Amino acid sequence: MLKKSVFCFIVFLTSCQFAEKEKYLISANSLGNKYIFSNLKNGMPRQYDEKGYRIYSIPESGILITQFKETYGIINKTFFYKSKDGKLIEIKGIPFQDDKTSLNHNKIYAFYGKDMTINFPKFKDTIGIQIITICKPQDFNSLNEEPFMKEIIATHITAEDFTYKKLIEMRAKCNINQRAK
Repeated sequence: MLKKSVFCFIVFLTSCQFAEKEKYLISANSLGNKYIFSNLKNGMPRQYDEKGYRIYSIPESGILITQFKETYGIINKTFFYKSKDGKLIEIKGIPFQDDKTSLNHNKIYAFYGKDMTINFPKFKDTIGIQIITICKPQDFNSLNEEPFMKEIIATHITAEDFTYKKLIEMRAKCNINQRAK
């Protein structure tokens, strides 16, 4: 029985696909939603650290466009605040669907896993979008309602339209419209 259990466990592990390890660098003390748009030719070039982690340096705007393709499988994500002098302070990552009531309400977390893709069949393109919310647990629901993603999906823009400037303008417009309500 033990041999069968060990065998099944080994088969399970060898059949699992592991995603590339990922490290997210976020401007110190920055809160709110961070958006990573992947698989874009005009994005930031792929960057890895010395341990083989993908590096996602998210600017203060909260929007990063990268050339990395989406990664699938068992994930290994780490999140850090990065100070101006380069010092890293880890932020604990929590899958967004996890129960938030047991978390320390005075602590800031990186809620992740609300990912999506936009397909452009005509151009045979796919854009991956990761949303990471940096906040205290009690603030998650209000931040999770930002209308920016709805605007992106509703506008039917093409892959070529995914420029940093265009996305910054769209997000600002959505935030102004939200405040006006």
